[in-house]
Amino acid sequence: MKVAILRPKDYLAEVSDRLRREGFEVLAVPFLKIVPNDEGIAKIKDLKEFDAVIVTSQTSARLLIKHGFKHDNVIAIGKKTAEILKSAGICPKIPSKFDSKTLYEEFKDELKDKRVAITRSDRGDPILLKLPNVEEIVLYRIEFEHGDEQKRLIEVMDFDAIVFSSSMMAKSFFELAEKIGKLNYVLEKLKSKIVIAIGPPTRRTLKRYGIPSLMPDEYSFDGIIELLKTLNEPSHQGKYQKPK
Repeated sequence: MKVAILRPKDYLAEVSDRLRREGFEVLAVPFLKIVPNDEGIAKIKDLKEFDAVIVTSQTSARLLIKHGFKHDNVIAIGKKTAEILKSAGICPKIPSKFDSKTLYEEFKDELKDKRVAITRSDRGDPILLKLPNVEEIVLYRIEFEHGDEQKRLIEVMDFDAIVFSSSMMAKSFFELAEKIGKLNYVLEKLKSKIVIAIGPPTRRTLKRYGIPSLMPDEYSFDGIIELLKTLNEPSHQGKYQKPK
């Protein structure tokens, strides 16, 4: 099975290597780029004044650690994010599902009387802003990556399965397709592909374009790899159409 992985460049190599070791052919293309936000990074030193800090991504965790972040009450979305924090001696709590909605539902009572900082991108899920005493710290911006490599993927659509690693990744993909006059072509081609969304927000974005998607039990690339391995088993062969 040939799998197209859409992730920011800094995160493509690890997941691509893992998929290749599992026997997949990989087409890795970054449709987003990460731009550090100096204004938000300057506020890292003040995070010790908050009662709790929410860390929503690996990128946030890396930026925090790079700038000397320490705190005793941290909540992280995802195992990988937690691992980065643990490497710096921080022991975060983790929601049962790796998305902002689950974090909100599971921790809102615990956080209701606390001053909370959310460290994330400029495109974060608004549900966390419903916490009563919260401040959003934007550590980085997400920008669309729309160059020749991305256009080539859309023009050829030469893969069996495509993995959208975030809602913004899906928006970038479809916006570029529309920009180059290929949106209808892409929507038609995706009917014969396996489309995987990493979690509910990404699935909702795909649904707005009329694209049904599969979703792993665990909202992570570990979950995606397990799902792809299941789909690649002999009992599933022939249930997806390979590109012509």
